[in-house]
Amino acid sequence: MNHAVAAEWVKLTTLRSPKWSPAVYLALMIGLAFVYGMVPGERQLTAPGFDPVGLGLSAVPLGMIVLVIMGILAVTGEYASGSIRSSLLAVPDRARFYYAKVGLVSLVSGVLALVGVVPAFLIVQSGIGERRAPAGLATAGHVAGAVLYTVLLVAFSMGVATLLRSGAAALSILLPLFFMLSTILSNIPGVGEVARFLPDVAGGMVLRGSGADEVLGAWSGLGVLAVWTVGAVALGHWMTVRRDV
Repeated sequence: MNHAVAAEWVKLTTLRSPKWSPAVYLALMIGLAFVYGMVPGERQLTAPGFDPVGLGLSAVPLGMIVLVIMGILAVTGEYASGSIRSSLLAVPDRARFYYAKVGLVSLVSGVLALVGVVPAFLIVQSGIGERRAPAGLATAGHVAGAVLYTVLLVAFSMGVATLLRSGAAALSILLPLFFMLSTILSNIPGVGEVARFLPDVAGGMVLRGSGADEVLGAWSGLGVLAVWTVGAVALGHWMTVRRDV
């Protein structure tokens, strides 16, 4: 497994597309944090439903997309270039090859999310002054949950990308889902009750400090996302082992 992980690390740090992702992600997270920390006016800050935790984590969904793209390209880039054949010759055990890739990219995403989410949250809290979120385990739990949310969605996206073997197909399905479709469906009467169980919507409950869903809380929502992720990764494993390159 160490050999497989080392090989994936070389690919991740030398391929052009994934290589720029960390810098873009961190720049986006910090830049958005400064914006969100300055934008709220006195009227918004004093509104009864103001959520300092939610505001502090507002950059997470947009920043997460950069890491999702990194994960998708880490999978599909090998199929597009044809290098998947040489990769499987180097690591004939397909399960080991697959989990080395998913595990490494997920770990890198987790480290980047930790480095991006925590400073971004603190920058926003500094910007809103006395209305900042109270220090404590509850607030820290939401921040930690935001990191886990990012990691799970990256792993979920890699599973879907493995099923499709096409970066364009994976991006054309997942980006609209994460950016638009889930939000639209959540606001349709009768459909919203089901849409809350979509992976990004369910996991996104942890990004709220108040106004939580009546059915799913922060951690139960992450549990739903974890189920989606395990399913997608398991299907990706099955397809990697079963099909021809």
